Amino acid sequence: MLSVALNERTMYEDFDLEKEILYFKVGAEGLVSLHAHHFSRKVQLSPTDLKALMKRKGYYAISSSCYINLSRIRAIISGVVYFDSDRNSSKMLTVSKRTEQKLKQLLAL
Repeated sequence: MLSVALNERTMYEDFDLEKEILYFKVGAEGLVSLHAHHFSRKVQLSPTDLKALMKRKGYYAISSSCYINLSRIRAIISGVVYFDSDRNSSKMLTVSKRTEQKLKQLLAL
């Protein structure tokens, strides 16, 4: 059991959060779902690591449990945030109109 926890910790530390992670969702008891272009991974984080991740520069809270990497956004169209130029194979998130406007202001799109 301990080796599994250590492996998850190493995998989290090996991520380049600015380049790989598109967005992340925070669950109960420090469980975080990291979403990248080709994969999603759930990791258990300590309260200290979780706070540091949520306060990380370049991420914006689009809800109380979902944080989006502003540098990875490619387009925002009709309430949908796209993370790649090819909309057919891109990961995407739906957002409210208010959040869409705020993101556009932050990105000056």
